[in-house]
Amino acid sequence: MSTSPVTSHPPIHTAPIPQEILEEIETFEDEVNRLQSGDTPSDVFKPFRLQYGIYGQRQPDVQMVRIKIPFGGLNANQLRQVADIADTFATGVGHVTTRQDIQLHFVPLRHVGTIMRKLAEVGLTTREACANTVRNVTACALAGVCPGEVFDVTPYAKTVAYHLLRNPLNQSLPRKFKIAFSGCKQDCALTPIHDVGLLAARNSEGVPGFKMVVGGGLGSTPRLAKVLHEFVPMEELIPATEAMLKVFDNLGNRKNRSKARMKFVVDKLGFEEFSKRWKETYDAMLQSGATKFGLETAPYPDDPPLIMPTKPGNGTSLQGNGHSQLEGSSIHGAPSSQEAYDHWCATNVITQRQSGFRTAAVRLPSGDITSEQMFALAELTERYANGNLRTTINQNIMVRWVPDIRLRHFYDELVAHGLGDPGAEGVADIVSCPGTDTCGLGITSSKGLARALAEVFPAGKIAEDLEGVNVKISGCHNSCAQHHIATIGLHGVGKRIGDHVAPVYELHLGGRVNGTAKIGQLIVKVPAKNVPAAVQHLLDLYRRDKNNGESLLGFIDRTGKIKLKDELIPYTILPTYQEDPQFYVDWEGDEEFSVEDLGPGECAGGALEMIDNRILEAEQELYQARILAEKHQYAFAINKAYRAVVAGAKAILVTEGIDPNTDADTLAEFNKLIVAKGLMPAEYHNLASIVGDLGNKDASADLTQGKIAFTKGFVDLCRTVSDQIGQDLKLAPAELGQKPTESTKEATTPPEKASSPSGVPVYDLRGVACPMNYVKTKLKLEMMDHGDQLEVWLDGGDPIRNVPVSLRNDGHNVLEQEPMDADEQHFRVVVEKVEL
Repeated sequence: MSTSPVTSHPPIHTAPIPQEILEEIETFEDEVNRLQSGDTPSDVFKPFRLQYGIYGQRQPDVQMVRIKIPFGGLNANQLRQVADIADTFATGVGHVTTRQDIQLHFVPLRHVGTIMRKLAEVGLTTREACANTVRNVTACALAGVCPGEVFDVTPYAKTVAYHLLRNPLNQSLPRKFKIAFSGCKQDCALTPIHDVGLLAARNSEGVPGFKMVVGGGLGSTPRLAKVLHEFVPMEELIPATEAMLKVFDNLGNRKNRSKARMKFVVDKLGFEEFSKRWKETYDAMLQSGATKFGLETAPYPDDPPLIMPTKPGNGTSLQGNGHSQLEGSSIHGAPSSQEAYDHWCATNVITQRQSGFRTAAVRLPSGDITSEQMFALAELTERYANGNLRTTINQNIMVRWVPDIRLRHFYDELVAHGLGDPGAEGVADIVSCPGTDTCGLGITSSKGLARALAEVFPAGKIAEDLEGVNVKISGCHNSCAQHHIATIGLHGVGKRIGDHVAPVYELHLGGRVNGTAKIGQLIVKVPAKNVPAAVQHLLDLYRRDKNNGESLLGFIDRTGKIKLKDELIPYTILPTYQEDPQFYVDWEGDEEFSVEDLGPGECAGGALEMIDNRILEAEQELYQARILAEKHQYAFAINKAYRAVVAGAKAILVTEGIDPNTDADTLAEFNKLIVAKGLMPAEYHNLASIVGDLGNKDASADLTQGKIAFTKGFVDLCRTVSDQIGQDLKLAPAELGQKPTESTKEATTPPEKASSPSGVPVYDLRGVACPMNYVKTKLKLEMMDHGDQLEVWLDGGDPIRNVPVSLRNDGHNVLEQEPMDADEQHFRVVVEKVEL
């Protein structure tokens, strides 16, 4: 890619690794050794690995290393270290993500510990870049230099990021948690799509603070955040954020991963009740003294560069026009044309609020940059700017503080290293996730489609009427490329026709976050090979029918979904494999497209699998508690022990047809349904009071070991019990060392009193997913006499396919099965109990 590769590089300056971080890395290396020696199962190691920011790839035996870069800020020395790591241990390519991280792919696990050490030597980490934690805290890449900002949010973003890093509150959340800071009303950091968004503001007296919005997120069910507070004073920033984490930790859905984000807590409670819970938590923190007011911000040196005049004959002086080579520069080849330079300035350069300086956006196709380009960019940033860079949420890099008089030479050097492409952050600069290139969750080749769309959006040739338009492509519904808020957003799915599956994209139009926020509308599903033609037709339609001066966003809003869909329907047609097999090959693919087709299992087996998975989760959490305690990280260890107890309790509750959403409900239902029936030894009564808090920073070694010992006994018992549960899903008291009590029958809920016209009792299980609908039906039948009948109402799809078959397999008689509505959304099933 580079026309003249750099052959030597300045030395990388390193510092000793702090002892606590060194121990953390040693812990990871120890567990890698245990995994590779067979002492630790891979499924136990996986959540531990994720906590350290290391993902598996769809390719076997290699990892993706995600480097956490708070607010996107890194310096030239750090970039050199990343480049050296990429060159030595990965593929020689780094990938900038939409959360301002840098990812390295195809890394053998045995090298990960060494990479962590090298990152720590320059002040970088992978810690909590993955898993159920607070992910990288993002911020506008122009913070500090933006002409329209209220104030520089950089120190506050950095403070929150490092306050939460390795914080006990941030180790075992129900799901990932995302925070963003923006400095102006344009909201470049996209606060409305975050769990917590913080927008710079000033109150009526001119005091700086933040507008706090909460509950945003994308994925399969996108939500825009709601305003919790119009103004949060600086001294309340940390406690307000901590209180939000506590509410999420306590009330987040730990049963269903797809319903676990904070936006679902807001949905379930309603925003008024959610706000009340947050306020109660915040007030309790103040009363307990757990929170201290005052904010000491983390320093971030970002001074302008010192501009020195050059020696006569060696370049330009301060008064020069910037067209001569500067001292120490190494421009390779002929200078670029004035036309190319002017075009780059128009698309890639921002005038800073500081007079005499510019910010230049370095465009990275699909977010990728080679190690040689990283080395070159680090050197150029030191020579032409102040040595600091910012990664952007649109997968580029911003170089700030470039003096006006040096901009042309800076550009010429970028071009020499393949980094001078125009169109950064514009419509031709398509944002795409890695997709099926490396991601195990990817369905389609998002990068391949991005390159295919170059024919529609050729670099350097974009019409003025597409100003402000953006295109974002995700390889699955998880929206890593943030397709829901794009003018033109696409996400990959698979569509089966007969025995073959084709790559298809759902086309979303009209999304934005530009002072206002709107989720794009799903218009049509288009086969991957038709996407460029469909997008081109959309642009042709816009140019044909737009009003004078109307933007593409305005046109989409005015035209509406129905008409747009009608126009694009021809592009949705998918021929059969026999008619055109190329439609069943993804962009840049050379084999027929396929997705793993996992159908639901038989109900009893599914319930047993659910129990086993939760026991495994308990063992994973206990495992992490033990190794954390060994490294004297007692607060974290107690947190993990608590999580192990909750997971074990949820496993046992499956046998009762109960699957609680929250920790509090889990422990309460365990007492009510397991303990109250005499099904649990006395030492495990009242678990909520025994396992206690989630991580006291002052926890002692003795306290921690006591909690781990208690947890181990409980988890071991849960595993023993689960191993004895058969297809009947019965949990016998004798298995727990107890005798049956009379309370067992008294605690059992009788069948519903409602009945069908025939007089048969009705059990309404609409909305209950597999396999819990089967478990609940099974429990009802156990309370009935031989020959009694029960009418069960089930959803269409997996429930009606699985539950009747499973009941027949159990030996019961399914007498009737018919739809309850014309759309076959719900079914009624009449089953007769047979004494088994």
